[in-house]
Amino acid sequence: MDYLKYGILGLVQGLTEFLPISSSGHLAIFKSLLGEGFADLGLTYDILLHLATLIAVFAVYYKDIWDLITGFFALLRDIFKGKVNLNENPKQKFVILVIIASVPAALVGFLLGDAIETLPFIFVGFALIITAIEMIISSKMKPGTITLDNAKLKDAILPGLFQGFAILPGISRSGSTVTGAFLSGFDRAFAVKFSFIMSIPVILGSALFDIIDILTGAAEAPLVGPTLSGMVIAAISGYLSIKFMIKLFTGNKFRYFAYYCLAVGLAVIIWQLSVIL
Repeated sequence: MDYLKYGILGLVQGLTEFLPISSSGHLAIFKSLLGEGFADLGLTYDILLHLATLIAVFAVYYKDIWDLITGFFALLRDIFKGKVNLNENPKQKFVILVIIASVPAALVGFLLGDAIETLPFIFVGFALIITAIEMIISSKMKPGTITLDNAKLKDAILPGLFQGFAILPGISRSGSTVTGAFLSGFDRAFAVKFSFIMSIPVILGSALFDIIDILTGAAEAPLVGPTLSGMVIAAISGYLSIKFMIKLFTGNKFRYFAYYCLAVGLAVIIWQLSVIL
């Protein structure tokens, strides 16, 4: 039964991580529905599932990620030589953009990580409604013209702030970062690519700290077998989800997700109020 339940959570993570409907919010909902033992799973299992979905990002954007890696080391080389020119080195500019966009989420996670885990479940409902509002805003925005070629470093700040905000359960990371990218003037294709790739440092960093907590005994490790099965399912479903989302994002179908998030958010609020009252 553990394998089935962990597998369900893996499928939920993989499908919702790249849909603008909040994977963290849906994981919280399904943990409550799956019953005792799963509602108490903290960020450890969530982060491991996020780590699994990174495999999907690498599979889809492996060329861009390779450029990011080579650009990082080239940037270090040029810094030591004192010959940094980002206008002539788009790979290095991409590295700096991703670093800038990663800082807010890293700060929020470091400062508020423990507090976020203690938020009441009803908060997810209100957060999903906020996600719905973001999607409505995005659906009404005209595409911008910023790509990697003409992007400036300041253009990464707003998507980064939105990513920091999306650490809250129920706030869609992909929906928030794409909305932030649209508000910054990114064109649709670059906004989607940047949204997915900018998640890599944050998820890797979160996973690293969580693994350290497990090894030091500060956090309890989830069951190995069921966890691995859930991660495999999350990676496969995440890959299919990215392929699906690239078409939907560029086709401006945000309003459909807004209706969904609004309905689920209201359902969660009503559900929790009925329990409280």
